[in-house]
Amino acid sequence: MAKNKLLSRPFPPVIYNPDLGDLSLLIAPPYDVIDEKQCEQLLSRHPCNVVRLILPPSLYPEDPLRYQKAAALWKEWLRGQVLIELEEPSVFVLLQRFTLNGKQREHLMLLTTIPLSDFESGLVRPHEHTMPKPKSDRLNLLRSTGGEFGQVQGLLDDEKGEWHRLLQTIVTEPVWLRGNLDGVENIVWRITDQAFNEEVNRLLSPQWLVIADGHHRYETALTFREEVPEAKLNPEHPANFIGIVLADYQRNATVLPTHRLLHFHNCEDTERVLQEIRRRFRTEAIEWDGTEEQLSQLFGNLSDIPFLFVAQERIWVVTVSENESNILYALEQIPKPLRRVETAVLHQALLPFILASVSVKPDDLTVDYTHDHKNAYQFAQREGNIAILLRPISLELVREVAAQGYRLPPKTTYFVPKIPSGLVMRKIFNR
Repeated sequence: MAKNKLLSRPFPPVIYNPDLGDLSLLIAPPYDVIDEKQCEQLLSRHPCNVVRLILPPSLYPEDPLRYQKAAALWKEWLRGQVLIELEEPSVFVLLQRFTLNGKQREHLMLLTTIPLSDFESGLVRPHEHTMPKPKSDRLNLLRSTGGEFGQVQGLLDDEKGEWHRLLQTIVTEPVWLRGNLDGVENIVWRITDQAFNEEVNRLLSPQWLVIADGHHRYETALTFREEVPEAKLNPEHPANFIGIVLADYQRNATVLPTHRLLHFHNCEDTERVLQEIRRRFRTEAIEWDGTEEQLSQLFGNLSDIPFLFVAQERIWVVTVSENESNILYALEQIPKPLRRVETAVLHQALLPFILASVSVKPDDLTVDYTHDHKNAYQFAQREGNIAILLRPISLELVREVAAQGYRLPPKTTYFVPKIPSGLVMRKIFNR
């Protein structure tokens, strides 16, 4: 296994037996975006939906043997040919077709495995912080099952378009797998041609990647690798690799903003905060028809760092510059690359300053989040509420922050569409 470079390694896939019928009934979103209602819907679609493998904490919350039950089911499905492991190592081209804000879009990506690299190597870089509880959950599942049910998503640079053109050569071939999930069509081509993977590696070897989705799973895989004695003896052991979907950030990745929803327990605090915002910062009252198109146009015409504050019968654009006198000291404490990140400016400078100015404590309000601008607007129409709408962060800025060794504040990015669990799986070892 080559050191200090990214390489694509074909692997024997585990897939649902085609005899089960429509793959759309069997796949699921990644574990961390499935709420209780969607979990129930997925369970009702098919008795063998992959959610039964990926969400033991939700299915058996009080059962100390919940991860062992998932492992037993994984074994049972493999023995009973619900799942089948194909012998020939392969890589896969994945095309996702979807509609966003009324427009048809496509993402073309490569599904493969790459060697696990510590973040210190610089080959794979995170863009956000992780939390202990999800990592503990994923580690327990990995230890019990020895299976990988979905992939991390990584972003690479394709300024010249060579990567995109290489993947396009495959899409005229016969489709191998197809499944719809949440309005997204997922189309997969299987490639066993060694020459294709050699060309992939020619383009991949000088690259470094940003993790778009799957930070917890990546860090879990690093921990798990250290627990597998065979992995230390054999560089080609599957535990030394991780499944990943690779997309170029120029053409084949989409990130949504995560809007902030502030509910003040005392409605008088809402008014005091709004008035202080207006007194301290550049504020312009505007009209907004509630459409995504006008919102994008509005943000596109603004310089500096804009926020859209929405409350009952009020919509304001609040603009903050990098040299904002009111919060200059707080801004100077933020690492320079992050001073252009709206979530960093909002949570580390603007909001703390305003709340302190009117003697509102963090415990005096509840903060929630939404990706839907309509939900944000409706939330803001209720008494005591303020919605703060944000622009999506540019993927160039995500790369820049990661390149300099920093991580973005929580809930800065939300990549869409998600890569389905259960589409193409991998057996790391037999239990």
